[in-house]
Amino acid sequence: MGGPEMAPQLVQARGLRPLGLPGQRSGRPGEAVTPLDHALEAAARARVTLILGTSDTGKTSLTARLAGALAARGERVAVVDADVGQSEIGPPTTVGLGRVPGALARLGEAEVLALEFVGDTSPVRYIRETAAATGRLVRRALDAGFERVLVDTGGLVEGPLGLALKRAKVRAADPDLVLVLQRREESEPIARALERGARPSVVRLAPSPAVVRRSAARRREHRERALRDYLARAATLTLATARVPLRDGRGETLTEVAQGLLLGVLGAGGETLGIARVNAWDAGRGRITVDTPVAAERIAALVAGRATWRE
Repeated sequence: MGGPEMAPQLVQARGLRPLGLPGQRSGRPGEAVTPLDHALEAAARARVTLILGTSDTGKTSLTARLAGALAARGERVAVVDADVGQSEIGPPTTVGLGRVPGALARLGEAEVLALEFVGDTSPVRYIRETAAATGRLVRRALDAGFERVLVDTGGLVEGPLGLALKRAKVRAADPDLVLVLQRREESEPIARALERGARPSVVRLAPSPAVVRRSAARRREHRERALRDYLARAATLTLATARVPLRDGRGETLTEVAQGLLLGVLGAGGETLGIARVNAWDAGRGRITVDTPVAAERIAALVAGRATWRE
């Protein structure tokens, strides 16, 4: 974060293709071929495309543009949003699956089809869970007959944790193509590791000069705004834990939770219906009061995460 954008000629000297400005559109007759065209054509040949790169390289914008362009060609397109902290499809703490019917101004316009509750806004403590949730939603999209599935990922790529997270997501998603967005060589360790195998194919791209870098404070504001918008539709429900058990991620029954803790809301089949925030806990009466947009009659269980949020 921070620091100037790289000059385009330096980007090109490193063998990367800089993406065009947001206003550019690919595929029009007579227009010059842009790096977006190369990314689009590569994604059009792949069943599953995973986009990776560090923070503020334009991964989500590129995902939205590619998804919209593929849908405009008549393809059935789904997106898996695996960025649990800066979620666009579903609330923070979840991995989301969305359907893309056409052009998108932003990824959040995709129709939400399914969620997987991870329980935190950072994947560091939940690498295995985040990767597994990503893989399950990719397989769900493929089983549903989507012709193109794009996977948007978070910005942790550097260091041992970043490498472990991205390796786990790639294994779980099993992509045919990985698009690597990088300014210098920050994603080279994972890109080179992927190139040692027969698949996936790897295409490197440089961020658009129009990409705006955000501070940690701005990221936190975005996350809090997303939670606020999600819970603005919530009702306050008091649930009997005899009917709606509260468990941790290992399935163990909990007897105490803190106010403000974020919970996964599960349906009768164990599917994630949404999230809830703990409002109050009455252990003596076996009751928990939560704020959630999910209707009470649909809730079969609650699972505790690690993230808390208080307005």
